[in-house]
Amino acid sequence: MNVGEVLNYINELAPFKYAEAWDNVGLMLGSRKSEVSKIMVCMDVTLKTIQQAIDSGADLIVSHHPFLFSKLKSVDFDSMTGQRILTLIKNDINVISAHTNLDVAVGGVNDTFAEAVGLTECDKLKTYIPEGFEFDLGLGKVGKLPNELSFDQFVIYIKKHLNIQNLRVIGTQPSTVKKVATFCGSFDGDLESVKRHCVDLLVTGDIKYHTALDAREMGLCILDVGHFASERLIVTRLKKLLEKRFEKVEIVCSSMEEDPFIFT
Repeated sequence: MNVGEVLNYINELAPFKYAEAWDNVGLMLGSRKSEVSKIMVCMDVTLKTIQQAIDSGADLIVSHHPFLFSKLKSVDFDSMTGQRILTLIKNDINVISAHTNLDVAVGGVNDTFAEAVGLTECDKLKTYIPEGFEFDLGLGKVGKLPNELSFDQFVIYIKKHLNIQNLRVIGTQPSTVKKVATFCGSFDGDLESVKRHCVDLLVTGDIKYHTALDAREMGLCILDVGHFASERLIVTRLKKLLEKRFEKVEIVCSSMEEDPFIFT
Protein backbone atom coordinates (compact mmCIF):
# COMPACT_ATOMS: atom_id res chain seq x y z
CA MET A 1 0.00 0.00 0.00
CA ASN A 2 1.25 3.50 -0.71
CA VAL A 3 0.54 7.07 0.36
CA GLY A 4 -1.52 7.70 -2.78
CA GLU A 5 -4.02 5.01 -1.80
CA VAL A 6 -4.53 6.57 1.63
CA LEU A 7 -4.82 10.01 0.05
CA ASN A 8 -7.49 8.75 -2.35
CA TYR A 9 -9.46 7.14 0.47
CA ILE A 10 -9.43 10.31 2.56
CA ASN A 11 -10.60 12.18 -0.53
CA GLU A 12 -13.54 9.74 -0.67
CA LEU A 13 -14.38 10.37 2.98
CA ALA A 14 -13.96 14.14 2.84
CA PRO A 15 -13.30 15.43 -0.68
CA PHE A 16 -10.50 17.96 -0.63
CA LYS A 17 -12.61 20.30 -2.78
CA TYR A 18 -14.84 20.78 0.29
CA ALA A 19 -12.05 22.77 1.93
CA GLU A 20 -12.21 26.53 2.45
CA ALA A 21 -10.27 28.60 -0.09
CA TRP A 22 -7.74 29.72 2.55
CA ASP A 23 -7.10 26.19 3.78
CA ASN A 24 -4.30 23.78 2.89
CA VAL A 25 -5.30 20.12 2.69
CA GLY A 26 -4.11 16.91 1.10
CA LEU A 27 -0.50 15.77 0.85
CA MET A 28 1.56 18.15 2.98
CA LEU A 29 4.88 16.37 2.64
CA GLY A 30 6.13 13.23 0.95
CA SER A 31 5.39 11.16 -2.13
CA ARG A 32 2.24 9.42 -3.29
CA LYS A 33 4.47 6.51 -4.31
CA SER A 34 5.95 5.97 -0.84
CA GLU A 35 5.10 2.62 0.72
CA VAL A 36 3.14 2.70 3.97
CA SER A 37 3.61 0.13 6.74
CA LYS A 38 2.20 2.08 9.69
CA ILE A 39 -0.01 5.15 10.08
CA MET A 40 -0.29 7.53 13.02
CA VAL A 41 -3.40 9.73 13.29
CA CYS A 42 -3.24 13.00 15.22
CA MET A 43 -4.68 16.48 15.57
CA ASP A 44 -1.46 18.42 15.05
CA VAL A 45 1.94 17.80 13.48
CA THR A 46 4.30 18.95 16.23
CA LEU A 47 7.83 17.91 17.14
CA LYS A 48 6.26 15.81 19.88
CA THR A 49 3.91 13.90 17.58
CA ILE A 50 6.62 13.56 14.95
CA GLN A 51 8.90 11.97 17.56
CA GLN A 52 6.14 9.55 18.50
CA ALA A 53 5.76 8.61 14.84
CA ILE A 54 9.51 7.99 14.65
CA ASP A 55 9.56 5.92 17.85
CA SER A 56 6.57 3.84 16.76
CA GLY A 57 7.86 3.23 13.24
CA ALA A 58 5.06 5.11 11.46
CA ASP A 59 5.90 6.27 7.94
CA LEU A 60 2.68 8.24 7.41
CA ILE A 61 1.03 10.83 9.64
CA VAL A 62 -2.61 11.70 9.00
CA SER A 63 -3.44 14.93 10.82
CA HIS A 64 -6.51 17.11 11.13
CA HIS A 65 -4.67 20.42 11.23
CA PRO A 66 -2.16 21.13 8.44
CA PHE A 67 1.24 22.27 9.67
CA LEU A 68 1.79 24.16 6.41
CA PHE A 69 -0.77 26.91 5.76
CA SER A 70 0.78 29.59 3.59
CA LYS A 71 3.27 29.27 0.77
CA LEU A 72 6.83 28.89 2.00
CA LYS A 73 9.35 31.47 0.79
CA SER A 74 12.18 29.65 2.51
CA VAL A 75 12.78 26.67 4.79
CA ASP A 76 14.83 27.81 7.76
CA PHE A 77 15.83 24.75 9.77
CA ASP A 78 16.11 26.93 12.89
CA SER A 79 12.41 27.89 12.67
CA MET A 80 9.73 25.70 14.17
CA THR A 81 8.25 24.84 10.76
CA GLY A 82 11.72 24.19 9.38
CA GLN A 83 12.57 21.85 12.25
CA ARG A 84 9.41 19.87 11.60
CA ILE A 85 10.05 19.61 7.87
CA LEU A 86 13.67 18.57 8.41
CA THR A 87 12.77 15.91 10.99
CA LEU A 88 10.02 14.48 8.81
CA ILE A 89 12.24 14.29 5.72
CA LYS A 90 15.19 12.80 7.63
CA ASN A 91 12.93 10.03 8.92
CA ASP A 92 11.05 9.39 5.66
CA ILE A 93 7.68 10.32 7.14
CA ASN A 94 4.86 11.48 4.85
CA VAL A 95 2.07 13.78 6.01
CA ILE A 96 -1.57 14.05 4.87
CA SER A 97 -3.96 16.60 6.38
CA ALA A 98 -7.75 16.81 6.23
CA HIS A 99 -8.96 20.05 7.77
CA THR A 100 -12.02 22.10 6.77
CA ASN A 101 -12.99 19.44 4.24
CA LEU A 102 -13.30 17.04 7.18
CA ASP A 103 -15.18 19.64 9.24
CA VAL A 104 -18.08 19.73 6.78
CA ALA A 105 -18.02 16.16 5.45
CA VAL A 106 -20.70 13.63 6.32
CA GLY A 107 -19.34 11.69 9.29
CA GLY A 108 -16.68 14.35 9.80
CA VAL A 109 -15.72 16.56 12.72
CA ASN A 110 -19.10 18.17 13.40
CA ASP A 111 -21.05 14.94 12.91
CA THR A 112 -18.68 13.10 15.24
CA PHE A 113 -19.06 15.77 17.91
CA ALA A 114 -22.86 15.81 17.65
CA GLU A 115 -22.99 12.02 18.00
CA ALA A 116 -20.64 12.08 20.98
CA VAL A 117 -22.83 14.50 22.93
CA GLY A 118 -26.00 12.59 22.03
CA LEU A 119 -27.72 15.02 19.67
CA THR A 120 -30.55 13.66 17.52
CA GLU A 121 -32.69 15.05 14.67
CA CYS A 122 -29.58 16.86 13.45
CA ASP A 123 -29.43 19.38 10.64
CA LYS A 124 -26.70 21.77 9.52
CA LEU A 125 -26.32 25.06 11.34
CA LYS A 126 -25.68 26.92 8.11
CA THR A 127 -25.31 26.10 4.43
CA TYR A 128 -21.81 25.94 3.05
CA ILE A 129 -21.24 25.45 -0.68
CA PRO A 130 -17.66 25.67 -1.92
CA GLU A 131 -17.21 27.42 -5.26
CA GLY A 132 -17.96 25.03 -8.12
CA PHE A 133 -19.47 22.37 -5.86
CA GLU A 134 -23.05 21.44 -6.55
CA PHE A 135 -24.15 19.75 -3.34
CA ASP A 136 -25.61 21.33 -0.24
CA LEU A 137 -23.07 21.08 2.56
CA GLY A 138 -23.36 22.43 6.08
CA LEU A 139 -21.20 24.07 8.69
CA GLY A 140 -21.97 23.12 12.27
CA LYS A 141 -24.93 21.15 13.55
CA VAL A 142 -28.27 21.77 15.20
CA GLY A 143 -29.89 18.94 17.15
CA LYS A 144 -31.83 17.94 20.23
CA LEU A 145 -30.75 16.30 23.45
CA PRO A 146 -32.45 13.04 24.46
CA ASN A 147 -33.83 14.81 27.54
CA GLU A 148 -34.27 18.41 28.55
CA LEU A 149 -31.67 19.52 31.11
CA SER A 150 -31.21 22.54 33.31
CA PHE A 151 -28.31 24.78 32.31
CA ASP A 152 -26.17 23.55 35.20
CA GLN A 153 -26.98 19.94 34.35
CA PHE A 154 -25.98 20.52 30.73
CA VAL A 155 -22.63 22.03 31.73
CA ILE A 156 -21.90 18.90 33.78
CA TYR A 157 -23.14 16.74 30.89
CA ILE A 158 -20.92 18.37 28.26
CA LYS A 159 -17.85 18.31 30.52
CA LYS A 160 -18.35 14.60 31.12
CA HIS A 161 -18.82 13.73 27.43
CA LEU A 162 -15.77 15.76 26.37
CA ASN A 163 -13.66 14.81 29.39
CA ILE A 164 -12.86 18.42 30.27
CA GLN A 165 -12.73 20.26 33.57
CA ASN A 166 -13.35 23.82 32.41
CA LEU A 167 -15.26 25.79 29.80
CA ARG A 168 -16.17 29.42 29.18
CA VAL A 169 -19.75 30.68 29.29
CA ILE A 170 -20.82 33.68 27.24
CA GLY A 171 -24.14 35.49 27.39
CA THR A 172 -27.51 34.76 28.91
CA GLN A 173 -27.82 31.34 30.52
CA PRO A 174 -31.08 29.58 29.57
CA SER A 175 -33.13 27.98 32.33
CA THR A 176 -33.36 24.73 30.34
CA VAL A 177 -31.44 23.18 27.45
CA LYS A 178 -32.95 20.94 24.78
CA LYS A 179 -32.06 22.32 21.33
CA VAL A 180 -28.34 22.78 20.83
CA ALA A 181 -26.13 24.17 18.05
CA THR A 182 -22.53 23.01 17.66
CA PHE A 183 -19.64 24.49 15.71
CA CYS A 184 -16.37 22.64 16.23
CA GLY A 185 -13.07 24.47 16.12
CA SER A 186 -13.10 28.22 15.53
CA PHE A 187 -16.60 29.72 15.32
CA ASP A 188 -16.94 31.82 12.18
CA GLY A 189 -18.87 34.59 13.94
CA ASP A 190 -22.20 34.08 12.16
CA LEU A 191 -24.43 34.72 15.16
CA GLU A 192 -27.46 35.36 12.94
CA SER A 193 -27.47 31.69 11.89
CA VAL A 194 -27.46 30.67 15.54
CA LYS A 195 -30.30 33.06 16.35
CA ARG A 196 -32.32 31.93 13.34
CA HIS A 197 -32.44 28.33 14.61
CA CYS A 198 -33.82 29.42 18.00
CA VAL A 199 -31.43 27.13 19.88
CA ASP A 200 -31.01 27.22 23.63
CA LEU A 201 -27.26 27.59 23.27
CA LEU A 202 -24.24 27.08 21.01
CA VAL A 203 -21.27 24.86 21.86
CA THR A 204 -18.08 25.79 20.04
CA GLY A 205 -14.32 25.47 20.30
CA ASP A 206 -13.17 29.07 19.87
CA ILE A 207 -14.92 32.40 20.00
CA LYS A 208 -13.44 35.86 19.51
CA TYR A 209 -13.83 38.62 22.08
CA HIS A 210 -15.98 40.93 19.96
CA THR A 211 -18.16 38.04 18.78
CA ALA A 212 -18.71 37.19 22.44
CA LEU A 213 -19.75 40.79 23.13
CA ASP A 214 -22.25 40.69 20.27
CA ALA A 215 -23.63 37.32 21.39
CA ARG A 216 -24.24 38.63 24.88
CA GLU A 217 -26.09 41.69 23.60
CA MET A 218 -28.18 39.50 21.28
CA GLY A 219 -29.32 37.42 24.25
CA LEU A 220 -27.51 34.28 23.06
CA CYS A 221 -25.69 31.75 25.20
CA ILE A 222 -22.42 30.17 24.04
CA LEU A 223 -20.21 27.55 25.65
CA ASP A 224 -16.57 27.68 24.56
CA VAL A 225 -15.20 24.21 25.34
CA GLY A 226 -11.82 24.81 23.70
CA HIS A 227 -10.58 24.11 20.18
CA PHE A 228 -8.80 20.91 21.13
CA ALA A 229 -11.73 19.37 23.02
CA SER A 230 -14.20 20.21 20.26
CA GLU A 231 -12.20 18.44 17.55
CA ARG A 232 -10.08 15.69 19.09
CA LEU A 233 -12.84 13.08 18.78
CA ILE A 234 -12.22 12.95 15.04
CA VAL A 235 -8.81 11.34 15.62
CA THR A 236 -10.38 8.13 16.94
CA ARG A 237 -13.04 8.20 14.21
CA LEU A 238 -10.37 8.52 11.50
CA LYS A 239 -8.36 5.67 12.99
CA LYS A 240 -11.39 3.36 12.88
CA LEU A 241 -12.24 4.32 9.30
CA LEU A 242 -8.67 3.76 8.13
CA GLU A 243 -8.50 0.40 9.92
CA LYS A 244 -11.66 -0.72 8.17
CA ARG A 245 -10.25 0.11 4.73
CA PHE A 246 -6.60 -0.87 5.26
CA GLU A 247 -6.85 -4.01 7.36
CA LYS A 248 -3.23 -5.11 6.89
CA VAL A 249 -1.68 -1.83 8.02
CA GLU A 250 -1.16 -0.95 11.68
CA ILE A 251 -2.83 2.33 12.62
CA VAL A 252 -2.41 4.16 15.91
CA CYS A 253 -3.59 7.41 17.47
CA SER A 254 -1.04 9.78 18.93
CA SER A 255 -0.93 9.55 22.72
CA MET A 256 1.28 12.64 23.06
CA GLU A 257 -1.32 15.32 22.38
CA GLU A 258 -2.96 17.58 24.91
CA ASP A 259 -4.73 20.91 25.00
CA PRO A 260 -2.05 23.65 24.89
CA PHE A 261 -4.18 25.80 27.21
CA ILE A 262 -3.92 25.10 30.93
CA PHE A 263 -6.35 26.58 33.47
CA THR A 264 -4.96 27.44 36.90
